[in-house]
Amino acid sequence: MRVLSDVRLTPEQLKVVRDPRPGTMLIRGAAGSGKTTTAVRRLQFVAGVWLRQHARSGVAEPLQVLVLTYNRTLRGYVEELVERQVSSISQAELTLDTFGRWSMCQLGFPDVLDERERSAKIWQLGQQLGYTREFLLDEVDYVLGRFLPSDLSLYADPQRIERTGRGTTPRVDRKALLERVIFPYQEGKTTERLRDWNDLAVMLATREDGPRYEVIVVDEAQDFSGNQVRAVVRHASQQANATFVLDAVQRIYPSGFTSWREVGVQITGANSHRLSTNHRNTKQIAAFAYPLVAGLPPEDDGTLPEFENSEREGPQPLVVRGRFADQMQYVIEHIGELPDDESVALLHPKGGGWFSYVREVLRAASMSFVEITRRSEWPQGPEEIALCTMHSSKGLEFDHVVLLGLNAELMPHGSEENDTQLLTHRKLVAMAIGRARKSVMLTYKPGEESRVVDLLDPDTYEEVDL
Repeated sequence: MRVLSDVRLTPEQLKVVRDPRPGTMLIRGAAGSGKTTTAVRRLQFVAGVWLRQHARSGVAEPLQVLVLTYNRTLRGYVEELVERQVSSISQAELTLDTFGRWSMCQLGFPDVLDERERSAKIWQLGQQLGYTREFLLDEVDYVLGRFLPSDLSLYADPQRIERTGRGTTPRVDRKALLERVIFPYQEGKTTERLRDWNDLAVMLATREDGPRYEVIVVDEAQDFSGNQVRAVVRHASQQANATFVLDAVQRIYPSGFTSWREVGVQITGANSHRLSTNHRNTKQIAAFAYPLVAGLPPEDDGTLPEFENSEREGPQPLVVRGRFADQMQYVIEHIGELPDDESVALLHPKGGGWFSYVREVLRAASMSFVEITRRSEWPQGPEEIALCTMHSSKGLEFDHVVLLGLNAELMPHGSEENDTQLLTHRKLVAMAIGRARKSVMLTYKPGEESRVVDLLDPDTYEEVDL
């Protein structure tokens, strides 16, 4: 499956790429603005500057480069980009991985609490608080990811700590959550000598030893937790070039950090760049995604997908209504009309077993496909149809995107406009739409659709009733 081809950098991207000054740089922008491409080209430029400096100074040790992504699928995609576009990296010692894998390698592959067991422990402690299981787990992740263990009590003081990035409903009794869930959970882990993934981030954020990297790139940084960012910064050399690529509008995980100052990163205006032109989406795709994120709580690191900044025209997105079997038949016919060399992503809110029927239909139509969810290496085969969850599609791009089965059963949330889970679903679907270069299709069963569908602007799509 193809990845992004080589592109000619724009003047606004070149300005970011060719800035050699050490320190932390932010590359911000909406989906399709070329953030990852710019970061990869900047990696090439900065690595070259460091290698020349090493040569002049007679430094024998290899240049230490760290590139981190949020998930394995994106890691494989970025690795392919780096191998294609960064020729100088062969002269450096490159670590390119997810944060989870990197943390495991750094700490000697310790045992980590199984996620199902961890969820069960937290739910057992907090089910009497009256929240849904999903919300409770998300809120605990948010707290443990935002604060170091010594600072957890700060969460209970709303006068000092704003609960940012999580919506306002349901209302949370912070003190009860700390005393009845978080503190007992932390103490239980200590007693049983257990560690979870956040513990690994804390260990890296607070340790004194470990490698020091001269060049660092973190892609999709909006979904890194505060402790993960602290861990990365802890391993930067004194004069490191660190580049964080992010868009807060696309934050789809509850533990994503929301304050640079809180994680100990000093950002100046000269080191913060916002890319404005949408190079990926057509005007129609950007307009389709816009209502889902318009009106969300504003964040300085977020950029709305404004269609005025798109460069190309294209067909109206399609919203297909019908039984799932009819949806898939329509999708198959649609794919059959597309050029053979154009990529198609079939995205689903859950994936896994939900793709069983999709696989069956594709095979019956003799259409080759590849599954890329949580895949650590980018597929090299000739297949141009990918099956992927919406979550795992973040950071990727395809010619055509089909969002399958946007039903309420798969995307539950509360009834209020500012419900935390509804806000997350809106961002998730908008992010998934933004993966498309040429066309978008969204499908659902009438009467069972997610409320997210109701937020779309009918003027931005063509409806198909099956």
